[in-house]
Amino acid sequence: MATIDDVAKKAGVSKSSVSRVLNGNFQYMSEDTKNRILDAIRELSYTPNSLAQSLKKKKTQTIGIILSDISNPFWSEVLKGVQDECMRNGYGLMVSSSGEDPDLEKENILMLKNKQVDGLIVNTTGHNSDLFENLTAEKFPFVFLDRLPDGTITDTVVVNNVLGARQAIQFLVDQGHKRIGILLYPIENKSPRIERLEGYKQALTANGIPIDESLVKICRQERGSGIEAVHEMLSLPDRPTAIFSTNTMLNLEVLTGVKKAGFKVPKDVSVIGYDDYPWVPLLDPPLSTVAQPAFEMGIQAAALLLNKMKAKRWKKPQIVQLDPELLIRDSCTPPIKMR
Repeated sequence: MATIDDVAKKAGVSKSSVSRVLNGNFQYMSEDTKNRILDAIRELSYTPNSLAQSLKKKKTQTIGIILSDISNPFWSEVLKGVQDECMRNGYGLMVSSSGEDPDLEKENILMLKNKQVDGLIVNTTGHNSDLFENLTAEKFPFVFLDRLPDGTITDTVVVNNVLGARQAIQFLVDQGHKRIGILLYPIENKSPRIERLEGYKQALTANGIPIDESLVKICRQERGSGIEAVHEMLSLPDRPTAIFSTNTMLNLEVLTGVKKAGFKVPKDVSVIGYDDYPWVPLLDPPLSTVAQPAFEMGIQAAALLLNKMKAKRWKKPQIVQLDPELLIRDSCTPPIKMR
Protein backbone atom coordinates (compact mmCIF):
# COMPACT_ATOMS: atom_id res chain seq x y z
CA MET A 1 0.00 0.00 0.00
CA ALA A 2 1.42 3.36 -1.06
CA THR A 3 2.31 5.96 1.55
CA ILE A 4 2.57 9.74 1.45
CA ASP A 5 6.37 9.28 1.27
CA ASP A 6 5.95 7.24 -1.94
CA VAL A 7 3.80 9.98 -3.48
CA ALA A 8 6.31 12.68 -2.52
CA LYS A 9 9.21 10.68 -3.95
CA LYS A 10 7.41 9.94 -7.23
CA ALA A 11 6.34 13.56 -7.67
CA GLY A 12 9.71 14.91 -6.61
CA VAL A 13 8.29 17.12 -3.88
CA SER A 14 8.19 17.29 -0.10
CA LYS A 15 5.60 15.50 2.04
CA SER A 16 4.23 18.88 3.10
CA SER A 17 3.49 19.72 -0.54
CA VAL A 18 1.56 16.46 -0.93
CA SER A 19 -0.32 17.21 2.29
CA ARG A 20 -1.28 20.65 0.98
CA VAL A 21 -2.77 19.12 -2.17
CA LEU A 22 -4.68 16.51 -0.16
CA ASN A 23 -6.13 19.34 1.94
CA GLY A 24 -7.09 21.36 -1.15
CA ASN A 25 -4.61 24.10 -0.34
CA PHE A 26 -3.16 25.02 -3.73
CA GLN A 27 -2.25 28.60 -2.83
CA TYR A 28 1.29 29.59 -3.90
CA MET A 29 1.75 26.23 -5.68
CA SER A 30 2.45 26.06 -9.40
CA GLU A 31 0.05 24.23 -11.68
CA ASP A 32 2.87 21.92 -12.76
CA THR A 33 3.68 20.89 -9.18
CA LYS A 34 0.01 20.33 -8.33
CA ASN A 35 -0.53 18.17 -11.43
CA ARG A 36 2.61 16.09 -10.71
CA ILE A 37 1.33 15.35 -7.23
CA LEU A 38 -2.18 14.50 -8.47
CA ASP A 39 -0.72 12.22 -11.15
CA ALA A 40 1.42 10.44 -8.55
CA ILE A 41 -1.60 9.95 -6.28
CA ARG A 42 -3.57 8.39 -9.16
CA GLU A 43 -0.73 6.19 -10.42
CA LEU A 44 0.04 4.85 -6.95
CA SER A 45 -3.67 4.55 -6.02
CA TYR A 46 -2.80 6.39 -2.85
CA THR A 47 -5.62 6.77 -0.29
CA PRO A 48 -4.97 9.09 2.65
CA ASN A 49 -5.70 7.88 6.17
CA SER A 50 -9.13 9.41 6.78
CA LEU A 51 -8.90 8.93 10.55
CA ALA A 52 -5.59 10.74 10.74
CA GLN A 53 -6.93 13.53 8.54
CA SER A 54 -10.08 13.91 10.62
CA LEU A 55 -8.05 14.12 13.84
CA LYS A 56 -5.86 16.80 12.30
CA LYS A 57 -8.68 18.83 10.77
CA LYS A 58 -11.26 18.05 13.47
CA LYS A 59 -13.51 17.13 10.55
CA THR A 60 -14.65 13.68 9.42
CA GLN A 61 -15.83 14.65 5.91
CA THR A 62 -19.04 12.80 6.78
CA ILE A 63 -22.60 14.02 7.20
CA GLY A 64 -25.57 12.21 8.69
CA ILE A 65 -29.16 12.00 7.51
CA ILE A 66 -32.14 10.94 9.62
CA LEU A 67 -35.32 9.95 7.79
CA SER A 68 -38.75 9.53 9.34
CA ASP A 69 -39.58 6.27 7.55
CA ILE A 70 -36.88 4.58 5.51
CA SER A 71 -39.37 1.90 4.35
CA ASN A 72 -41.09 4.52 2.18
CA PRO A 73 -39.63 4.12 -1.36
CA PHE A 74 -39.82 7.89 -1.84
CA TRP A 75 -36.71 8.26 0.31
CA SER A 76 -34.51 6.04 -1.85
CA GLU A 77 -34.59 8.66 -4.61
CA VAL A 78 -33.96 11.45 -2.10
CA LEU A 79 -30.96 9.53 -0.76
CA LYS A 80 -29.55 9.21 -4.27
CA GLY A 81 -29.59 12.98 -4.57
CA VAL A 82 -27.99 13.50 -1.16
CA GLN A 83 -25.27 10.93 -1.86
CA ASP A 84 -24.49 12.33 -5.32
CA GLU A 85 -23.95 15.81 -3.88
CA CYS A 86 -21.91 14.46 -0.97
CA MET A 87 -19.63 12.40 -3.22
CA ARG A 88 -19.20 15.32 -5.59
CA ASN A 89 -17.84 17.31 -2.64
CA GLY A 90 -15.77 14.52 -1.10
CA TYR A 91 -18.13 13.68 1.77
CA GLY A 92 -19.38 10.36 3.09
CA LEU A 93 -22.93 9.73 4.27
CA MET A 94 -24.37 7.96 7.33
CA VAL A 95 -28.08 7.06 7.18
CA SER A 96 -30.54 6.30 9.96
CA SER A 97 -34.32 6.19 10.39
CA SER A 98 -36.53 7.33 13.26
CA GLY A 99 -39.57 5.29 12.25
CA GLU A 100 -41.65 8.38 13.16
CA ASP A 101 -40.56 7.90 16.80
CA PRO A 102 -39.39 11.18 18.44
CA ASP A 103 -37.33 9.31 21.04
CA LEU A 104 -35.54 7.29 18.36
CA GLU A 105 -35.00 10.48 16.36
CA LYS A 106 -33.30 12.02 19.40
CA GLU A 107 -31.14 8.91 19.91
CA ASN A 108 -30.10 8.98 16.23
CA ILE A 109 -29.13 12.64 16.41
CA LEU A 110 -27.01 12.13 19.51
CA MET A 111 -25.45 8.94 18.08
CA LEU A 112 -24.45 10.65 14.83
CA LYS A 113 -23.05 13.62 16.76
CA ASN A 114 -21.00 11.22 18.88
CA LYS A 115 -19.65 9.70 15.68
CA GLN A 116 -18.39 13.19 14.84
CA VAL A 117 -20.43 13.82 11.68
CA ASP A 118 -19.82 17.34 10.41
CA GLY A 119 -23.51 18.13 9.96
CA LEU A 120 -27.02 16.66 9.79
CA ILE A 121 -29.96 16.51 7.38
CA VAL A 122 -33.13 15.78 9.35
CA ASN A 123 -36.55 14.73 8.09
CA THR A 124 -37.97 15.40 11.51
CA THR A 125 -40.85 13.77 13.34
CA GLY A 126 -41.98 17.28 14.27
CA HIS A 127 -40.98 17.01 17.93
CA ASN A 128 -37.65 17.49 19.75
CA SER A 129 -37.71 21.28 19.35
CA ASP A 130 -35.57 21.67 22.50
CA LEU A 131 -32.87 19.45 20.99
CA PHE A 132 -32.84 21.45 17.75
CA GLU A 133 -32.63 24.69 19.71
CA ASN A 134 -29.59 23.28 21.54
CA LEU A 135 -27.97 22.33 18.22
CA THR A 136 -28.56 25.87 17.00
CA ALA A 137 -27.05 27.33 20.19
CA GLU A 138 -24.01 25.05 19.74
CA LYS A 139 -23.72 26.26 16.14
CA PHE A 140 -23.87 22.65 15.00
CA PRO A 141 -24.88 22.70 11.31
CA PHE A 142 -28.13 20.98 10.36
CA VAL A 143 -30.90 21.42 7.82
CA PHE A 144 -34.47 20.17 7.69
CA LEU A 145 -35.81 18.18 4.77
CA ASP A 146 -39.44 17.90 3.63
CA ARG A 147 -40.94 19.05 6.92
CA LEU A 148 -41.06 22.45 8.62
CA PRO A 149 -41.43 21.98 12.39
CA ASP A 150 -42.92 24.71 14.54
CA GLY A 151 -40.56 26.91 16.50
CA THR A 152 -37.22 25.97 14.91
CA ILE A 153 -35.84 28.07 12.09
CA THR A 154 -33.01 26.69 9.99
CA ASP A 155 -32.21 26.05 6.34
CA THR A 156 -34.91 23.79 4.91
CA VAL A 157 -35.87 22.08 1.64
CA VAL A 158 -39.58 21.54 1.08
CA VAL A 159 -42.05 20.91 -1.72
CA ASN A 160 -45.06 23.14 -2.40
CA ASN A 161 -47.60 20.63 -1.10
CA VAL A 162 -50.51 23.06 -1.19
CA LEU A 163 -49.90 23.54 -4.90
CA GLY A 164 -49.66 19.79 -5.54
CA ALA A 165 -52.93 19.06 -3.78
CA ARG A 166 -54.71 21.97 -5.44
CA GLN A 167 -53.61 20.83 -8.88
CA ALA A 168 -54.83 17.28 -8.23
CA ILE A 169 -58.24 18.34 -6.91
CA GLN A 170 -58.71 20.99 -9.60
CA PHE A 171 -58.12 18.36 -12.28
CA LEU A 172 -60.78 16.12 -10.74
CA VAL A 173 -63.21 19.04 -10.41
CA ASP A 174 -62.60 19.96 -14.06
CA GLN A 175 -63.58 16.40 -14.95
CA GLY A 176 -66.89 16.91 -13.17
CA HIS A 177 -66.17 15.34 -9.77
CA LYS A 178 -67.75 16.98 -6.73
CA ARG A 179 -67.61 14.14 -4.22
CA ILE A 180 -63.85 13.80 -3.72
CA GLY A 181 -62.36 11.90 -0.80
CA ILE A 182 -58.90 12.38 0.68
CA LEU A 183 -56.76 9.96 2.71
CA LEU A 184 -53.94 11.08 5.00
CA TYR A 185 -51.81 9.69 7.80
CA PRO A 186 -52.01 11.60 11.15
CA ILE A 187 -51.25 15.25 10.47
CA GLU A 188 -50.07 16.48 13.89
CA ASN A 189 -46.71 18.28 13.50
CA LYS A 190 -46.36 16.95 9.94
CA SER A 191 -46.29 20.00 7.67
CA PRO A 192 -46.57 18.14 4.31
CA ARG A 193 -49.76 16.40 5.43
CA ILE A 194 -51.22 19.60 6.86
CA GLU A 195 -50.42 21.41 3.60
CA ARG A 196 -51.91 18.70 1.37
CA LEU A 197 -55.14 18.82 3.35
CA GLU A 198 -55.10 22.60 3.08
CA GLY A 199 -54.62 22.41 -0.70
CA TYR A 200 -57.52 19.96 -0.94
CA LYS A 201 -59.80 22.31 0.99
CA GLN A 202 -58.66 25.39 -0.93
CA ALA A 203 -59.42 23.77 -4.29
CA LEU A 204 -62.90 22.64 -3.22
CA THR A 205 -63.71 26.04 -1.71
CA ALA A 206 -62.45 27.86 -4.82
CA ASN A 207 -64.92 25.81 -6.87
CA GLY A 208 -67.86 26.36 -4.53
CA ILE A 209 -67.88 22.74 -3.33
CA PRO A 210 -68.64 22.31 0.39
CA ILE A 211 -66.13 20.36 2.47
CA ASP A 212 -67.67 17.10 3.70
CA GLU A 213 -65.72 15.83 6.71
CA SER A 214 -66.99 12.28 6.05
CA LEU A 215 -64.75 12.33 2.95
CA VAL A 216 -61.66 13.30 4.95
CA LYS A 217 -60.07 10.15 6.36
CA ILE A 218 -57.11 10.30 8.77
CA CYS A 219 -55.67 6.78 8.68
CA ARG A 220 -53.64 5.03 11.33
CA GLN A 221 -50.03 4.73 10.22
CA GLU A 222 -50.16 0.96 9.92
CA ARG A 223 -50.71 -1.53 7.15
CA GLY A 224 -54.33 -1.95 6.05
CA SER A 225 -55.67 1.30 7.52
CA GLY A 226 -56.02 2.83 4.05
CA ILE A 227 -58.03 -0.14 2.82
CA GLU A 228 -60.41 0.27 5.79
CA ALA A 229 -60.80 3.99 5.12
CA VAL A 230 -61.64 3.39 1.46
CA HIS A 231 -64.24 0.77 2.43
CA GLU A 232 -65.86 3.28 4.83
CA MET A 233 -65.94 5.97 2.13
CA LEU A 234 -67.41 3.73 -0.54
CA SER A 235 -70.08 2.49 1.88
CA LEU A 236 -71.52 6.00 2.26
CA PRO A 237 -74.98 6.55 0.73
CA ASP A 238 -73.51 9.39 -1.33
CA ARG A 239 -70.09 7.84 -1.94
CA PRO A 240 -67.15 9.73 -3.50
CA THR A 241 -66.59 9.46 -7.23
CA ALA A 242 -62.88 10.25 -6.80
CA ILE A 243 -60.21 9.68 -4.12
CA PHE A 244 -56.99 11.60 -3.51
CA SER A 245 -54.25 9.60 -1.76
CA THR A 246 -51.62 11.81 -0.13
CA ASN A 247 -48.88 9.29 0.61
CA THR A 248 -46.83 6.71 -1.28
CA MET A 249 -47.74 3.96 1.16
CA LEU A 250 -51.45 4.79 0.87
CA ASN A 251 -51.54 4.73 -2.95
CA LEU A 252 -51.59 0.94 -3.29
CA GLU A 253 -53.96 0.59 -0.33
CA VAL A 254 -56.46 2.89 -2.04
CA LEU A 255 -56.33 0.83 -5.23
CA THR A 256 -56.68 -2.36 -3.18
CA GLY A 257 -59.54 -0.91 -1.13
CA VAL A 258 -61.49 0.09 -4.23
CA LYS A 259 -61.09 -3.40 -5.68
CA LYS A 260 -62.07 -5.13 -2.43
CA ALA A 261 -65.20 -2.98 -2.21
CA GLY A 262 -66.29 -4.32 -5.60
CA PHE A 263 -65.58 -1.19 -7.62
CA LYS A 264 -63.25 -0.48 -10.52
CA VAL A 265 -60.72 2.29 -11.14
CA PRO A 266 -61.47 4.53 -13.02
CA LYS A 267 -64.90 3.27 -14.15
CA ASP A 268 -66.49 3.68 -10.72
CA VAL A 269 -63.88 5.70 -8.79
CA SER A 270 -61.11 7.94 -10.09
CA VAL A 271 -57.85 7.94 -8.10
CA ILE A 272 -54.89 10.32 -7.89
CA GLY A 273 -51.92 9.37 -5.71
CA TYR A 274 -48.83 11.12 -4.35
CA ASP A 275 -45.24 10.46 -5.49
CA ASP A 276 -44.17 8.77 -8.69
CA TYR A 277 -41.89 5.83 -9.52
CA PRO A 278 -40.87 3.95 -12.67
CA TRP A 279 -43.33 1.15 -11.85
CA VAL A 280 -46.38 3.42 -11.38
CA PRO A 281 -47.21 3.51 -15.14
CA LEU A 282 -47.22 -0.32 -15.04
CA LEU A 283 -50.12 -0.48 -12.58
CA ASP A 284 -53.55 -1.50 -13.87
CA PRO A 285 -54.69 1.12 -14.55
CA PRO A 286 -51.59 3.38 -14.66
CA LEU A 287 -51.95 5.71 -11.67
CA SER A 288 -52.18 9.48 -11.96
CA THR A 289 -49.89 11.08 -9.39
CA VAL A 290 -48.49 14.26 -7.93
CA ALA A 291 -44.77 13.71 -8.53
CA GLN A 292 -42.30 15.28 -6.11
CA PRO A 293 -38.77 16.13 -7.32
CA ALA A 294 -37.23 13.66 -4.85
CA PHE A 295 -33.75 13.51 -6.38
CA GLU A 296 -33.54 17.31 -6.56
CA MET A 297 -34.72 17.55 -2.94
CA GLY A 298 -31.75 15.41 -1.91
CA ILE A 299 -29.28 17.47 -3.92
CA GLN A 300 -30.61 20.75 -2.56
CA ALA A 301 -30.60 19.54 1.06
CA ALA A 302 -26.99 18.34 0.83
CA ALA A 303 -25.90 21.54 -0.94
CA LEU A 304 -27.58 23.70 1.74
CA LEU A 305 -25.84 21.77 4.51
CA LEU A 306 -22.41 21.79 2.85
CA ASN A 307 -22.66 25.54 2.25
CA LYS A 308 -23.71 26.05 5.85
CA MET A 309 -20.75 24.02 7.08
CA LYS A 310 -18.33 26.08 4.99
CA ALA A 311 -19.81 29.47 5.90
CA LYS A 312 -17.63 31.55 8.22
CA ARG A 313 -20.43 33.92 9.16
CA TRP A 314 -24.03 33.39 10.21
CA LYS A 315 -26.48 33.70 7.33
CA LYS A 316 -30.23 34.12 7.39
CA PRO A 317 -31.87 30.66 7.14
CA GLN A 318 -32.96 29.79 3.61
CA ILE A 319 -36.15 27.96 2.65
CA VAL A 320 -35.85 26.19 -0.71
CA GLN A 321 -39.30 25.33 -2.05
CA LEU A 322 -39.61 23.05 -5.07
CA ASP A 323 -42.73 22.55 -7.18
CA PRO A 324 -44.36 19.16 -7.76
CA GLU A 325 -45.76 17.99 -11.11
CA LEU A 326 -49.19 16.52 -11.79
CA LEU A 327 -48.87 13.45 -14.03
CA ILE A 328 -52.17 12.34 -15.54
CA ARG A 329 -52.60 8.71 -16.56
CA ASP A 330 -55.53 6.32 -16.91
CA SER A 331 -56.81 6.24 -13.32
CA CYS A 332 -59.07 9.27 -13.77
CA THR A 333 -62.21 9.74 -15.87
CA PRO A 334 -65.34 11.90 -15.52
CA PRO A 335 -67.95 10.48 -13.12
CA ILE A 336 -70.41 8.02 -14.67
CA LYS A 337 -73.40 10.40 -14.75
CA MET A 338 -71.39 12.86 -16.86
CA ARG A 339 -70.23 10.39 -19.53
